[in-house]
Amino acid sequence: MVLTVSKDQVSATLTPDLTEGIVILSLKDGMYYELKEVAARVWSLIQQPCSIQSIHDVLLEEYEVEAGQCEADLTALVEDLFRRGLIEKGK
Repeated sequence: MVLTVSKDQVSATLTPDLTEGIVILSLKDGMYYELKEVAARVWSLIQQPCSIQSIHDVLLEEYEVEAGQCEADLTALVEDLFRRGLIEKGK
């Protein structure tokens, strides 16, 4: 599955290196969301359409995490972002 950010949101990084995270405004419901650390890294990766597998691979390279835990956490994050309408399936 390919992920991409929704057109119904705007986001901004709090610092160029993502250390302080990312803030997202949902244009659908007017809610602000904040992503920190690894979630902010995932958000930066899906600024261009990419697969969950490629995100998983990048996270395994960049962080000390077991593959199974990475997959579970990534799946939970993706499901949450979908539910909030912040990401969508790409083509």
